[in-house]
Amino acid sequence: MSYPWKNLRPKDTLILTKSTILSDVNISTILSLYQPLMGINAASLYLLIKEYLNVLDEIELTLSDILAQLDIGIREYYEARTKLEAYGLLKVFNHKENEEIYLFILEAPLDPIHFFNDTMLRMLLTEKLGERLVSERREKFLKPIKSNDDFREITKSFQDVIHFNMENYTESFNRIDTPNELTKTSLIEKISNDSDFDWSFFSSGLNKHFISSQAITPEIKQLIETFHSIYAINELDMQKFVLEAADITTGKVNENTLTRIIHDHFLGKTKQVRSKTPMGQDDNTRISELRAKGISREEIEIILHAEKTQPFAYLKSIKQQKGGYVSSNETWLLKELVEQAPLSTAVINILMNYILVVKNAPTLEKNLANKIANDWAQSKVNSPEEAIIKVKELYDSVREKNKQKQSQTQTWSKSKYKQSSGRKETLPSWANESEQTDEKISKEEEEAFREKLRKIRKQKSGDD
Repeated sequence: MSYPWKNLRPKDTLILTKSTILSDVNISTILSLYQPLMGINAASLYLLIKEYLNVLDEIELTLSDILAQLDIGIREYYEARTKLEAYGLLKVFNHKENEEIYLFILEAPLDPIHFFNDTMLRMLLTEKLGERLVSERREKFLKPIKSNDDFREITKSFQDVIHFNMENYTESFNRIDTPNELTKTSLIEKISNDSDFDWSFFSSGLNKHFISSQAITPEIKQLIETFHSIYAINELDMQKFVLEAADITTGKVNENTLTRIIHDHFLGKTKQVRSKTPMGQDDNTRISELRAKGISREEIEIILHAEKTQPFAYLKSIKQQKGGYVSSNETWLLKELVEQAPLSTAVINILMNYILVVKNAPTLEKNLANKIANDWAQSKVNSPEEAIIKVKELYDSVREKNKQKQSQTQTWSKSKYKQSSGRKETLPSWANESEQTDEKISKEEEEAFREKLRKIRKQKSGDD
């Protein structure tokens, strides 16, 4: 099994530097707004690098220094580092001639105003914390301006005070570099540039329902890209959401209405059945908890991944890795499971893995999915580890029924189905079996088979 952090070594050299001066407001933004999204390890890594650079503009140290300071392993360090990269807080370079030397450039976070104006970041934070906590943080950073009705503004303008002599202007001003903060690309802009959303197909479908292209303003388009990225909403389903949010008389789409409708589908109705992992519980604590329950290492890896991934992204990833695609029927079935089944999203992920990976079914079969979901709901399956036990029972049952046939053992795929992050799906030991040959049939079965042959011959001779 290949891991993305396999080439990292404690003796690797890290050269740390920063692109700008970091203020207390930057640190407060990291802790209040970014940490819920990235996790404790990523925030700690950012603060540690910042601490190293408080005195010096550049410092050289080894990876082992970082690991010792944070008290984490190489895997946890790699995951924390890539989180910082994903949110635009760290740029990483590898030396062209010596792969054991890395250059880290620490970047300033978005200021609170730009953070809350970034649709993607705002939505991700809302999903993590809920509307109440996000509103509290917004009020903390963005203080409302009190009414000044009793006063008349007499503030001087720039032109009133500063007299600029154009004769002294030179072309050198054109060559001044723009600060990174002013050119910092928002998260949603980065994602939109790499989006696979088919706008042509989406727009043609709306035109049939008398929704003009002018109704899809840049703000609405950005909102659609955000929800498409977070929940993997396809073009057909997005058309339905937009039509529901559109004004019947004017055809205009209201941003707040669209947000509320999609929230009702993906946040409001599923909040009570999300993963049961306690808020703030890190992987190490969770692993210790699972080990105490006798869960194997391979099963723990499956459980942790199921807890961290949204069902829509989970389904899409498996289908893409199998060379297929998510059909509209599968999308609606998954919505039905998420909205109606009293199961956590992690448990639903285990259910999908059983059908698509263990059973190797080409599609998410509705009857089977509903049958399993009902069984697990009635059995009070509340956690992914309980779902794993149920899957093992199903696996053993199917294997027992097919023990007289050539075994097409249904496994968690060890080589085909890696997740989009580059992680390969772990194969539990109970499913890691080689193909079995047919067992000999019993005497009773052999005699029954001979009896069937005699009846067929007798019938044929009568026809002749």
